[in-house]
Amino acid sequence: MRYLPKLQQLKVFQQVIRSGSIRGAARAMNQSQPAVSRTLRELEQTLETQLIVRGNQGMALTETGRAFAQRMQFILEELERAADEIRQINQYSPGSVAIGFSSLLALTVFPALSEAFKTQFPQSKLLIKEGQLSTLLPALREGKLDFAVGTAGPGFPLEDLVREPLFSAPFGVIARQGHPLADATTLDELQCARWVLPETDMGYYQQIQLSMNGFNAPAGETPVRTDSVVCGLNMVLQSDYLTIVAKAMRAPFGLQDRLCLLNIDTLPEAEYCVLYSQKSPLTFAARRFLDLLRSQCQSYHWS
Repeated sequence: MRYLPKLQQLKVFQQVIRSGSIRGAARAMNQSQPAVSRTLRELEQTLETQLIVRGNQGMALTETGRAFAQRMQFILEELERAADEIRQINQYSPGSVAIGFSSLLALTVFPALSEAFKTQFPQSKLLIKEGQLSTLLPALREGKLDFAVGTAGPGFPLEDLVREPLFSAPFGVIARQGHPLADATTLDELQCARWVLPETDMGYYQQIQLSMNGFNAPAGETPVRTDSVVCGLNMVLQSDYLTIVAKAMRAPFGLQDRLCLLNIDTLPEAEYCVLYSQKSPLTFAARRFLDLLRSQCQSYHWS
């Protein structure tokens, strides 16, 4: 390959993938179909490969097309981040920070963290994606997140990421006040319980699941899985489910009179870390946000 693809060619290819057709891409980019087809053909000639095949069922990426699309997306995200950082440094733009974390941070340090960040960068945009680390990794690797926070146990593929320890948090079992198992003091007493747990098979909850024989009740009922805090809490409050959360969020949304923390101290602590790309430097605003995050997590009383 004698020449590298042009930026406009990459943007056209990206839009063709998003739209699912050349016609849709032309409409989205306010161009003619022949112009989009020509740009796409020039990109294929530059790369010396066919990226798209057209058939009766519509458009499909070739094997090389799929491989190139994945790396192209990262390149475009990096270019956008680079331009954004230059605007921040030149003070022409307030910049933006995109981060991902679970409900623990959302219900504990984030309000104060956001306030401290906005005091320094009042015009900056904050994008928060809530979820378990396993669901945040794709967005982190695609450059859609600056960094993510969560528990990374055995099995996490982290070779391309920086993993920085952040804090440790004790966990416990919560139930509604008056739950039949509210007086349990051992995990063995909870073998018949119904569970609602985050939708993840990696990290801290994977370790807990292995130690508790998969949370399978005698009737063979598997846990309800959801990353929605509202859904999980309602299951606990209305349907006699139990759940496992960090002790720091044992009474979210002022529900201390309706929830109780079981007197079980055998659950291990969760080790939280912050992950960010080895290849992509953090922007100016993201570095400042991460500094504040470290400070807030170190001073917070997680127990």
